[in-house]
Amino acid sequence: MKQANFHSLFSFCRRTFSLWIVNLLGPTDQFVMRHRILNGTLFAGLIAMAVGLGSEFFREGFEMGGLLALWAAFVFTILFYYLSRIKRYFQILIVPTFIISSLTACLQIKYSGGIVSANVMLLAPILVLNMLILGKKWDSFAIVFFVSILFGISEIQNTYPNWFSDYSSVKARSEDFLITAVSVLLLLGLMLRTLNRSYEDAITEVSRLKYQQDGDYYLTSLLTRPLSGIRNRSETIQFSSYIKQKKSFQFKNREYELGGDICVTDQIILKGRNYCVFANGDAMGKSMQGAGGVLVFGTAFRALIERTHRDGILSSYFPERWLHTALNDLNNVFEGFDGSMSMSLLLGLVDEKTGYMYYINAEHPFPIRYRDGKAQFLSEEATNYKLGMQKDRARIETCWIRPGDTIILGSDGRDDLEIGIDAIKNRVINFDHTSILKQVEETRGDITDLGKRLQTIGELTDDLSLLSIKYSPSQSNPNKSISPEMNRIIAILKDNQVLEALALLEEEMNSEVDNPILWKLLYQVYRKLDSFAKAGHAAETFSILHPSGLQMIWNGVIQYTKAGKIEEAIDMAERIYSRKPDVIPVLKLLIKLYKKSKRPERVSEYESALLKLKS
Repeated sequence: MKQANFHSLFSFCRRTFSLWIVNLLGPTDQFVMRHRILNGTLFAGLIAMAVGLGSEFFREGFEMGGLLALWAAFVFTILFYYLSRIKRYFQILIVPTFIISSLTACLQIKYSGGIVSANVMLLAPILVLNMLILGKKWDSFAIVFFVSILFGISEIQNTYPNWFSDYSSVKARSEDFLITAVSVLLLLGLMLRTLNRSYEDAITEVSRLKYQQDGDYYLTSLLTRPLSGIRNRSETIQFSSYIKQKKSFQFKNREYELGGDICVTDQIILKGRNYCVFANGDAMGKSMQGAGGVLVFGTAFRALIERTHRDGILSSYFPERWLHTALNDLNNVFEGFDGSMSMSLLLGLVDEKTGYMYYINAEHPFPIRYRDGKAQFLSEEATNYKLGMQKDRARIETCWIRPGDTIILGSDGRDDLEIGIDAIKNRVINFDHTSILKQVEETRGDITDLGKRLQTIGELTDDLSLLSIKYSPSQSNPNKSISPEMNRIIAILKDNQVLEALALLEEEMNSEVDNPILWKLLYQVYRKLDSFAKAGHAAETFSILHPSGLQMIWNGVIQYTKAGKIEEAIDMAERIYSRKPDVIPVLKLLIKLYKKSKRPERVSEYESALLKLKS
């Protein structure tokens, strides 16, 4: 029972003391650190002066002038102590606090009996406190002032010893030294408690803000997560991705990442054929800014895919035109930020049946092809600007992906590695963009191993993302070989038996509709029969089945033009121009076609491009 009463009494006293301290010092959220230091300095001065006044009064008494001066300082300190709680008075109170604390020390020294060690003990805490209040800018001034006062007081004590209390007995001097030491220790203790409380509050506030910031990071990462990833289910095209964002954070004891790199793939249908669409992007900035770019891009990209699925116009485009439309739409979104947000991008399509790849490189690192143990860049020509900064018409690159090939795309984090520190302690960054080829070969094109290997070579200075593409047809394409029946048709054509060859070709269409050789022969037959529209259609179909053949695309343009199908001719000619923008005959024909279609703005655009090529 007695023990329970004791605990209750102890708890009551503890709560009462805590409440008194809070009321005396003020709530913790009322002060920033410098206000707290000033407040603590004044409070420590109050305690030190109270101890000094009490010791002098009860032991020896002292002169009226010194008593009044010390009490005046005591009263003003109380006033400033409570005024310092109001932030707008902080700047006004710095100088009075500096003067009062120094004056208090000097008055204490007057009654300390001329003990030099007591002088140092009294002045040292005052120096430290005032240095904390004034900040680094006035450190030298405070130190000079402290040394000057110390030497000045010592000199005055030697010159005018009668100005100071003189205790003749060793016992009295020892008592005075002890009281001074207690006062100083109390002052230092209060100073340290004030600083500790300030630092604890600052750390608590920083922790609270960091938790809030990590919460914002987490919510943003939740938004970006569904916008990226491998979303296609192709039987012939395999994608894999590896992303290591520079910014990592913990939220609720789990590790997350946030950054501006994105890898995303999907599937669309263009002209009745299945294509895998892919994108590897690197938004400007890191952390939250980069994630903002990913949000913008991912949302716009997703909307574009959905429009293609629903809109019959977009799904009727050739791959080249779809890529241009996609890039223009994405660029328009980023242009709305007036240069404050941009993104490097590699955007492309892969034909699921043939493995033929179309892509646009918008100021992104060069794509890599790993074939037969050797890695090389597909193209080392930077022709397009970043999203948000596009000026000219983008150029489309193409290539065949063979079975066994691995195409690797990656952001500039693969190159910007910190590989060491030089003699003057500056970071050494890798500037050799070809070094990635060796790493691809050593990891045999496996991007997970490649990403981990890059991090062992050097520290990442930017977000890192890698995307790999492989083509694995279920079986070899028999339509690419020439069957005996095709050889017989070719022989008939050589004998100029066009109608008989046409009949045989139309029979073969039932079984070999995806054979490009069939459509090439049909083109030759229709051209000889002056069936321009059918010849154009045959050339168009051949170019879809065998898209690397630019000559057949050009043949289709000519046949459609002769047939008066201007829009079809323009679409085919634009395919050539998007891949080979420096071919003058194509430009000239496009100008004529746009004049016939009565689109003067396009005529003006291509005439300017033609003049630029000729100059």
